[in-house]
Amino acid sequence: MRCHDARKQLQLYIDNQLTMNQVRELEGHIAQCDACSRELSYLEEITSSLRQLQSVAEPADMTMLIMQRVANSPQRHTDGRFSLWRPSLAELLTVVVLASITTLGVIWLLPSLRNVLPFAAPLSQTFSYVIHLLYSADMGAISLALWVVGTILGIFITLALVGDEIRTQWFKAVLERLPVR
Repeated sequence: MRCHDARKQLQLYIDNQLTMNQVRELEGHIAQCDACSRELSYLEEITSSLRQLQSVAEPADMTMLIMQRVANSPQRHTDGRFSLWRPSLAELLTVVVLASITTLGVIWLLPSLRNVLPFAAPLSQTFSYVIHLLYSADMGAISLALWVVGTILGIFITLALVGDEIRTQWFKAVLERLPVR
């Protein structure tokens, strides 16, 4: 028997829940293994200490006190529905805008999809025109603009997903750092 298996059975041994064959095998291992023997001694000491503890009587009106506290506690969801995430209008708009951008990008990248969708050709031409304008302009300015837009989008997405409490704390921290005139 390995120590790992023996340690799993020690509490069962103390509680007399092992079969005779398991007891013999475990006792044979404990006789040869000092670490498992010490572990058994610790568990037996803990068990005997727990048996000596006096039980505490609960108050007669404990159930009534608990029910009163539950009844007086503020309700988190009063409409009966439970939802982990209830997005605000700004969060929904952010999701719609990001999904629309992603959809337009997929339509632009797949020629077979552009041919099937009747509205895809004008959108694809407009998207291609915007990309062409971006390539023909100064790449340093475009990179800076994309970095700024990406950073702002990242902040908005993060704020949309973190929840009201953290969003409020963030806005307060930003307002505290703004110069006052």
